[in-house]
Amino acid sequence: MVSGYSKAILEIGFGNGENTSYLAEKNPEALIVASEVYRSGIGSLLASIAKHSFQNIKIFDDDIRELLLGLAQPIFHEIYIICPDPWPKARHHKRRLVDSNFLNALHQVMHPNGTIYISTDWENYAEFIDEESQKLNAKFSTAKISNEGMPITRFQHRAIREGRNIKTFLLTSLKK
Repeated sequence: MVSGYSKAILEIGFGNGENTSYLAEKNPEALIVASEVYRSGIGSLLASIAKHSFQNIKIFDDDIRELLLGLAQPIFHEIYIICPDPWPKARHHKRRLVDSNFLNALHQVMHPNGTIYISTDWENYAEFIDEESQKLNAKFSTAKISNEGMPITRFQHRAIREGRNIKTFLLTSLKK
Protein backbone atom coordinates (compact mmCIF):
# COMPACT_ATOMS: atom_id res chain seq x y z
CA MET A 1 0.00 0.00 0.00
CA VAL A 2 1.18 3.52 -0.81
CA SER A 3 0.98 5.76 2.25
CA GLY A 4 -2.54 7.11 2.67
CA TYR A 5 -4.00 5.20 -0.28
CA SER A 6 -5.57 1.75 -0.56
CA LYS A 7 -3.94 1.08 -3.93
CA ALA A 8 -1.80 2.64 -6.64
CA ILE A 9 -2.73 2.91 -10.31
CA LEU A 10 -0.34 3.90 -13.10
CA GLU A 11 -1.40 5.31 -16.44
CA ILE A 12 1.37 5.47 -19.02
CA GLY A 13 0.97 8.02 -21.80
CA PHE A 14 -2.25 9.61 -20.59
CA GLY A 15 -2.74 11.78 -23.70
CA ASN A 16 -5.19 14.52 -22.75
CA GLY A 17 -6.01 12.90 -19.42
CA GLU A 18 -9.57 11.76 -20.10
CA ASN A 19 -8.95 8.26 -18.77
CA THR A 20 -6.82 9.55 -15.88
CA SER A 21 -9.68 11.77 -14.73
CA TYR A 22 -12.08 8.83 -15.07
CA LEU A 23 -9.75 6.65 -12.95
CA ALA A 24 -9.38 9.36 -10.29
CA GLU A 25 -13.14 9.83 -10.02
CA LYS A 26 -13.85 6.08 -10.02
CA ASN A 27 -11.08 5.35 -7.45
CA PRO A 28 -10.95 8.22 -4.92
CA GLU A 29 -9.11 5.96 -2.45
CA ALA A 30 -6.32 5.23 -4.96
CA LEU A 31 -3.18 7.12 -5.86
CA ILE A 32 -3.19 7.70 -9.62
CA VAL A 33 0.29 8.14 -11.08
CA ALA A 34 -0.13 9.70 -14.52
CA SER A 35 2.85 9.58 -16.88
CA GLU A 36 3.13 11.77 -19.98
CA VAL A 37 5.94 13.69 -21.66
CA TYR A 38 3.90 15.98 -23.93
CA ARG A 39 3.22 19.38 -22.37
CA SER A 40 -0.15 19.93 -24.04
CA GLY A 41 -1.49 16.70 -22.54
CA ILE A 42 -0.11 17.61 -19.14
CA GLY A 43 -1.83 21.00 -19.40
CA SER A 44 -5.15 19.33 -20.24
CA LEU A 45 -4.86 17.03 -17.23
CA LEU A 46 -3.90 19.93 -14.94
CA ALA A 47 -7.05 21.75 -16.07
CA SER A 48 -9.15 18.67 -15.27
CA ILE A 49 -7.48 18.31 -11.85
CA ALA A 50 -8.32 21.92 -11.05
CA LYS A 51 -11.88 21.68 -12.39
CA HIS A 52 -12.71 18.52 -10.41
CA SER A 53 -10.48 19.23 -7.39
CA PHE A 54 -8.77 15.85 -7.71
CA GLN A 55 -6.36 15.24 -4.83
CA ASN A 56 -5.26 11.74 -5.82
CA ILE A 57 -3.39 12.37 -9.09
CA LYS A 58 0.38 12.77 -9.31
CA ILE A 59 1.97 13.57 -12.68
CA PHE A 60 5.28 12.07 -13.79
CA ASP A 61 6.57 14.03 -16.79
CA ASP A 62 9.69 12.06 -17.71
CA ASP A 63 10.47 8.73 -19.35
CA ILE A 64 8.40 6.17 -17.45
CA ARG A 65 11.32 3.74 -17.44
CA GLU A 66 13.13 6.13 -15.07
CA LEU A 67 10.30 5.84 -12.56
CA LEU A 68 10.13 2.05 -12.90
CA LEU A 69 13.88 1.66 -12.36
CA GLY A 70 13.68 3.78 -9.22
CA LEU A 71 11.09 1.59 -7.48
CA ALA A 72 12.46 -0.97 -5.06
CA GLN A 73 9.24 -2.90 -4.50
CA PRO A 74 5.91 -3.67 -6.14
CA ILE A 75 3.47 -0.78 -5.66
CA PHE A 76 1.02 -0.85 -8.58
CA HIS A 77 -2.26 -2.73 -8.56
CA GLU A 78 -3.40 -1.53 -11.99
CA ILE A 79 -1.55 -0.17 -15.03
CA TYR A 80 -3.18 1.39 -18.09
CA ILE A 81 -1.57 1.91 -21.50
CA ILE A 82 -4.15 3.24 -23.92
CA CYS A 83 -3.20 3.50 -27.59
CA PRO A 84 0.56 3.87 -27.28
CA ASP A 85 2.35 5.29 -30.31
CA PRO A 86 2.15 2.43 -32.84
CA TRP A 87 5.32 3.16 -34.79
CA PRO A 88 3.66 1.29 -37.67
CA LYS A 89 6.64 1.10 -40.02
CA ALA A 90 8.67 -2.08 -39.55
CA ARG A 91 11.93 -0.15 -39.25
CA HIS A 92 10.44 1.76 -36.29
CA HIS A 93 9.14 -1.27 -34.34
CA LYS A 94 12.15 -1.04 -32.02
CA ARG A 95 10.64 2.23 -30.71
CA ARG A 96 7.41 0.59 -29.59
CA LEU A 97 6.87 0.91 -25.87
CA VAL A 98 5.04 -2.36 -25.25
CA ASP A 99 7.49 -5.20 -25.75
CA SER A 100 8.54 -8.13 -23.56
CA ASN A 101 11.36 -6.14 -21.89
CA PHE A 102 8.99 -3.34 -20.91
CA LEU A 103 6.32 -5.77 -19.73
CA ASN A 104 8.96 -7.50 -17.61
CA ALA A 105 9.88 -4.12 -16.05
CA LEU A 106 6.19 -3.52 -15.28
CA HIS A 107 5.93 -6.95 -13.69
CA GLN A 108 8.69 -5.99 -11.25
CA VAL A 109 6.63 -3.08 -9.84
CA MET A 110 3.25 -4.86 -9.76
CA HIS A 111 1.49 -6.65 -6.97
CA PRO A 112 0.57 -10.29 -7.63
CA ASN A 113 -2.78 -10.38 -9.42
CA GLY A 114 -2.26 -6.78 -10.52
CA THR A 115 -3.48 -5.97 -14.01
CA ILE A 116 -2.17 -4.22 -17.10
CA TYR A 117 -4.85 -2.90 -19.44
CA ILE A 118 -3.47 -2.24 -22.94
CA SER A 119 -5.41 -1.08 -25.98
CA THR A 120 -4.36 -0.26 -29.51
CA ASP A 121 -6.13 0.68 -32.69
CA TRP A 122 -3.43 -0.74 -34.95
CA GLU A 123 -3.87 -4.38 -35.98
CA ASN A 124 -0.14 -5.08 -36.37
CA TYR A 125 0.61 -3.56 -32.94
CA ALA A 126 -2.09 -5.79 -31.43
CA GLU A 127 -0.38 -8.81 -33.00
CA PHE A 128 2.98 -7.56 -31.67
CA ILE A 129 1.57 -7.08 -28.14
CA ASP A 130 0.07 -10.57 -28.25
CA GLU A 131 3.40 -12.09 -29.33
CA GLU A 132 5.42 -10.13 -26.77
CA SER A 133 3.08 -10.94 -23.88
CA GLN A 134 3.21 -14.65 -24.73
CA LYS A 135 6.98 -14.53 -24.15
CA LEU A 136 6.18 -13.81 -20.49
CA ASN A 137 3.46 -16.41 -19.92
CA ALA A 138 5.22 -17.47 -16.70
CA LYS A 139 4.71 -13.94 -15.34
CA PHE A 140 1.35 -12.95 -16.84
CA SER A 141 -1.88 -14.51 -17.91
CA THR A 142 -3.13 -12.70 -21.00
CA ALA A 143 -6.68 -12.26 -22.21
CA LYS A 144 -8.17 -10.34 -25.13
CA ILE A 145 -11.10 -8.38 -23.72
CA SER A 146 -13.72 -5.89 -24.79
CA ASN A 147 -13.25 -2.17 -24.20
CA GLU A 148 -16.73 -2.04 -22.69
CA GLY A 149 -17.01 -0.04 -19.49
CA MET A 150 -13.98 2.10 -20.25
CA PRO A 151 -14.22 5.66 -21.52
CA ILE A 152 -13.33 6.21 -25.15
CA THR A 153 -10.54 8.76 -25.44
CA ARG A 154 -10.30 11.41 -28.13
CA PHE A 155 -7.61 9.34 -29.87
CA GLN A 156 -9.78 6.23 -29.79
CA HIS A 157 -12.76 8.17 -31.20
CA ARG A 158 -10.56 9.28 -34.10
CA ALA A 159 -9.44 5.70 -34.74
CA ILE A 160 -13.04 4.48 -34.77
CA ARG A 161 -14.03 7.29 -37.17
CA GLU A 162 -11.17 6.21 -39.43
CA GLY A 163 -12.44 2.61 -39.40
CA ARG A 164 -9.92 1.03 -37.01
CA ASN A 165 -11.10 -1.31 -34.27
CA ILE A 166 -9.82 -1.04 -30.72
CA LYS A 167 -8.00 -4.21 -29.61
CA THR A 168 -7.72 -4.59 -25.86
CA PHE A 169 -5.59 -6.87 -23.70
CA LEU A 170 -5.72 -7.57 -19.98
CA LEU A 171 -2.53 -8.99 -18.49
CA THR A 172 -2.71 -10.30 -14.94
CA SER A 173 0.48 -10.55 -12.95
CA LEU A 174 1.13 -14.03 -11.62
CA LYS A 175 2.82 -14.64 -8.29
CA LYS A 176 6.52 -13.88 -8.24
